[in-house]
Amino acid sequence: MQKTVFFDLDGTVLDTLPDLAKSANYALKELGYPTQSLESVRMAIGHGIRNLLRELMHCTDEQELEKCREIFKDYYDAHKADTTKPFDGILNMLQDLKNRGYKLVLISNKYDGATKDLAMRFFGDLFDGVYGSRDDIPAKPDRDLFQIACKEHGVSQDGIIYVGDSEVDCEFARNCGMTLIAVNWGFRTQDQLIQAGADIIVSSPIELYNTVIRIAEEFI
Repeated sequence: MQKTVFFDLDGTVLDTLPDLAKSANYALKELGYPTQSLESVRMAIGHGIRNLLRELMHCTDEQELEKCREIFKDYYDAHKADTTKPFDGILNMLQDLKNRGYKLVLISNKYDGATKDLAMRFFGDLFDGVYGSRDDIPAKPDRDLFQIACKEHGVSQDGIIYVGDSEVDCEFARNCGMTLIAVNWGFRTQDQLIQAGADIIVSSPIELYNTVIRIAEEFI
């Protein structure tokens, strides 16, 4: 293993659900669609904003979907940090890994501008690299962002730990040959993570830190 950890954003290091739900419901209401419960939004998160709205709208009209996405983005850009915050203990965990010499990279299916803005706002320079969804690059679970991040940061594609909270993250880790550590405080339950194939599931940032150290440094 190497001392490199890739992280998901939403539901893993940041609690973004209320602001995402508020923004989605604003966009839905503007176009005359029924608003959705917090739980419905939670279960639709993971594949990016377009797919989130597609599932909430039950819409196959791509022009209508794009219109909704633009309304969402305009509102979310202004309100994405109204209630969003790091999960308790996350900042200390990241700083401790950084102090121990780990390279930390963030890879999200949230659109790139919002991903970078939220990462800088809440984490400053703790992450060595931040990558969000772009129209010209396939999103997770595709390997593209993983390969770009490895190349730009000069790290081998072998022996990387990935931390996430959803079935998308489980599939992404498998596709990229990363060792997955799933967290159960995010957008999926323990049972859902197990069904998605997560072998290592942690319940707190302290447990996450200790698990990273155990896996990465066992043979160093």
